[in-house]
Amino acid sequence: MPTPLRMDPRLARRLDEKHAALDARRPLTPSTLRRLHEDLQVRLTFHSNAIEGNTLSLRETQLVIEHGVTIGGHPLREHLEAINHAAAYRRLLDLARDDVPISIATILELHRLVTDRILDEAGQFRRGAVSIRGSQLQPPPAREVPALMGQWVAWLDGAGAAYAPVTRACIAHHGFLAVHPFLDGNGRTGRLLLNLLLMQRGYPPALLLQEWRLGYLEGLAQADRGRYGPLLNLLGRAVESGLDLYLDACEATPEDEWKLLVELAGATPHSAEYLALLIRKGRLEGTKRGGRWHST
Repeated sequence: MPTPLRMDPRLARRLDEKHAALDARRPLTPSTLRRLHEDLQVRLTFHSNAIEGNTLSLRETQLVIEHGVTIGGHPLREHLEAINHAAAYRRLLDLARDDVPISIATILELHRLVTDRILDEAGQFRRGAVSIRGSQLQPPPAREVPALMGQWVAWLDGAGAAYAPVTRACIAHHGFLAVHPFLDGNGRTGRLLLNLLLMQRGYPPALLLQEWRLGYLEGLAQADRGRYGPLLNLLGRAVESGLDLYLDACEATPEDEWKLLVELAGATPHSAEYLALLIRKGRLEGTKRGGRWHST
């Protein structure tokens, strides 16, 4: 039986309601998803890197990722951290879309992308001792890391499957950081894996904000002592932020503006079949509801 863990009931209720509301709007249109992922690529990169001490602003992070701009006054490492995290996020989308089970290879690939050109041991488990900054927890010896990570992967679809998705992701996130399997890049890799776990269960990525850094570190420290409540509630808020972002994007196109293609075709020189072809090619925004194409 899973260890009983309780999220604040009001937060848990909001998550259930918002997740259900998002499910009711699925499938989201390709253009809506594209806008969301372009936005999240920048937001998640900025916040995850800022938690680790990167000083690029949100706007500067966007310029680096989307335009390759070099920002004066910032070291090369900070630019590489932004570029690398964005690349890892794009790979995360592929993994989530294809529902690829998380494996040791998945973990090493995401770490390699995050630390490319920064760490000589990119994509490799650590070979020496590490400490967790600001934590009293001492990670296990390097020789135990491969076996521990194998146990971590097995837990996800073993005992971990008994937990609700957000709780499962929370426990897994803490467990990954407790092992601290890499010389550097553990936090960024761990948050990417956290979001992969959520996305594979139908949730948007969690928006863990850099303003919450102290609460996040305290939540991890409490979890080190077996008290998961603070971390679970904080990550629940991050999941709610992601749900709000998705629901806001859905509201950008009011429900009553979606029309059957046969209705829209009457006001154009094109047939409904041709409009459906444009949707399938990504040239026209559209969504399938009840087996029939709709657009605006």
